[in-house]
Amino acid sequence: MEKSINVMIAAGGTGGHLFPAQALALDLLQKNPQMQIAFVGAGLKKNHYFKKDLFPFLEIKSGTPFRKNPWHICKALFSIAQGALRSLIFFSKRRPDLIVGFGSYHTFPALFAAKLRKVPIVIFESNVLPGKVNRFCAKWAKVSAIQFSHAAHYLKGKSTCVQMPLLKKKGEGPTKKEAREYFGLNQSRLTFLVFGGSQGAQGINRFFCGAADHLVKQGIDFQVVHIVGEDKRAEKLRDFYEKLGVAASVKAFEEKMEYGWVAADLSISRAGSATLAEMIEFGVPSILIPYPYGTENHQVKNALFVSEEIGGAAVLEEKGLRGTILAAAIGDLLENNKLKEMTQALHTFKEKEGKQDLSNLVLEML
Repeated sequence: MEKSINVMIAAGGTGGHLFPAQALALDLLQKNPQMQIAFVGAGLKKNHYFKKDLFPFLEIKSGTPFRKNPWHICKALFSIAQGALRSLIFFSKRRPDLIVGFGSYHTFPALFAAKLRKVPIVIFESNVLPGKVNRFCAKWAKVSAIQFSHAAHYLKGKSTCVQMPLLKKKGEGPTKKEAREYFGLNQSRLTFLVFGGSQGAQGINRFFCGAADHLVKQGIDFQVVHIVGEDKRAEKLRDFYEKLGVAASVKAFEEKMEYGWVAADLSISRAGSATLAEMIEFGVPSILIPYPYGTENHQVKNALFVSEEIGGAAVLEEKGLRGTILAAAIGDLLENNKLKEMTQALHTFKEKEGKQDLSNLVLEML
């Protein structure tokens, strides 16, 4: 009887890590339903981005030793050792053929255990500037799969560009008519998609509300899909848009984000890697406001790549940003008909890159 293929996925933390990790798992299972897939990482049990009902998983301990406090460093190292030992025991039972690491300190113990057991490793890096764990572990990997070619400069060993796995891709979802009907919006009105990703929604909410007031005063006719991050904020913003006289679909969270992308003419968002992957996939021009507290300022580097290398976005830094400045940036894009140019730039980049799916790369490595 032929042995089934056994793949581990090391992931945890934000939606930017877990959404593509789960999309990869679903892609692999679609291509090989007999494949055995399990997740391993810190904090999976309580992580609301992780679909615990879909995938078997191992919860491990981990920590980040990059602190100034010696006690915190010692505590983190002890947690990493515990996580690595638990992973080693798990791997001895499951005997994985390959492990795919999605970065962040949540995954390091599992990758370290894989190195000790000589389990082949594939690293996936979605940012322009790779995270510390991926930079460290890349030398162990058979290949580092990267979303942006610039990331290769920071990684040792072999790298190859791939498409970030997405739960939904363009063409698999709704038409623009269906998407706008889903949100109860007008079919022909200028539509903004506003959201903060899995982190940092509060600043985006504040800036866009200030901008919306100025846009209305300027006589710009628009409607909004606004994902606000929390239920209590959703209620407040519904009242705000109603008083402003702007049609809006306001939600705390949206499972079907492909509907939001298809409905939108312009997005206002952070610059996390998952957001940028969806933005490129659906070809929606954006105003990017990078999260200022991201590790090593990686969102700024992501945003500048999309703006300067692709031409698909405008970038505004949060420091000193006000609603009037955001409104002026939106007005500039509309007045100079730049949205069409940016949309074309995104399509051109996507077609030119012609990157393979991460799932195909993983299958090649097995």
